[in-house]
Amino acid sequence: MPSVAINSTRLNDNLAALGQIGQDEFGMQRVAFSQFDVAGRDYVMELMQAAGMSVRIDAGGNVIGRKEGDSSGNGPTLPAIMLGSHTDTVPSGGQYDGALGVIAAIEVVQALADADHATRHPLEVVVFTNEEGTGFHRWLLGSRAIAGLWEAEDFAAVHDDGATLTSRLPDIGGNISRIAEARRRPDELACYLELHIEQGPTLHRGGYPIGIVTGITGRSVYHVDIVGEANHAGTTPMALRRDAMSSAAQIALAVRRIAGAMEVCRVGTVGSMDVHPNAGNVIPGRVQMGVEFRDERMESLAAAEVELRRTAEEVAHAENVAIAVTAQRNTPAVPISANMQQLAADAAEASGLAHVSLPSGAGHDAQAIAAITPAAMIFVPSVGGISHAPAEYTTPQDCANGAQVLLNALLLADQR
Repeated sequence: MPSVAINSTRLNDNLAALGQIGQDEFGMQRVAFSQFDVAGRDYVMELMQAAGMSVRIDAGGNVIGRKEGDSSGNGPTLPAIMLGSHTDTVPSGGQYDGALGVIAAIEVVQALADADHATRHPLEVVVFTNEEGTGFHRWLLGSRAIAGLWEAEDFAAVHDDGATLTSRLPDIGGNISRIAEARRRPDELACYLELHIEQGPTLHRGGYPIGIVTGITGRSVYHVDIVGEANHAGTTPMALRRDAMSSAAQIALAVRRIAGAMEVCRVGTVGSMDVHPNAGNVIPGRVQMGVEFRDERMESLAAAEVELRRTAEEVAHAENVAIAVTAQRNTPAVPISANMQQLAADAAEASGLAHVSLPSGAGHDAQAIAAITPAAMIFVPSVGGISHAPAEYTTPQDCANGAQVLLNALLLADQR
């Protein structure tokens, strides 16, 4: 394998410059379709062009930089090796989630140009549209467009501010009426490689510089509606209460128990709760809550649902309330093939870096792209396991380590 090195200073300088776009006292505000999102994409396109890539925006709003391989013009063009991630953030987010993967991918192409090394395969660096799903509540929009995985709800999506996705997609160069044109055929791509911060504590706590992702978590989301009876908090005896909030508390603790003590699935969360009438002197008559479970094994998610519904029935009977559990979304887990895991592991070893295998507890664009081409993910540590927050931080050395492994993975993929 050719010896090509990334430029650590350039990588981290470019990452810092992108991190200034949308930064305020509360964190990163580079939310999809915002003025800061557009500015960040413009900056990235300038870097792509400086690295010798041609740049286009597809119907899904994805920014795609392409560098042709040395087989072009000398027989059939080989399928492209795709690298990328996203530059949009959650509100008041961090500077590294998604951004590192994009800036590192551009650095890989720039380092190859500096070394005058042309790959056999064409290279494509992609900035995917609205990975976070903020506002429209439809995530992985760009990567799912490329994979041909859009759903009816995507076309009908409405932002929290009332704007339709149809009206907002042109703000970043997309066109919803031509979304099918963004879809890529499997024979166009050789593989997909994504570098990302871990967004969890495993690497940082264990002292591992590199993580090889074994699979991307599946996610099951439920709406739980509990209907009891609102009544006076001072005059209603405890034995006669139909307290929706007390029932909700029992279910919340059960969700923690399902993923914790019972170890049915990896994690479980109650992230939202709406209490009615929400008055301190009134027994709550109704509570609506959001529940999610995540695991790399779909059978574990199915088992968690069974336990959730069983618990709901028990609580409903004991508390004399009505409880409805409605499945809202089921995102399948995406395993990473053994071959692609080995490719990433070999790249880490070629970089002289220790590595450990671990699952991804967060979703990523790779899980959509994996539907059309083999995918691999490389993790670097998040200090303290913090992500989606202003305190999100990955050291410059870890950023450089990840970019070098990404480069070596690309070179290995180009050979293999």
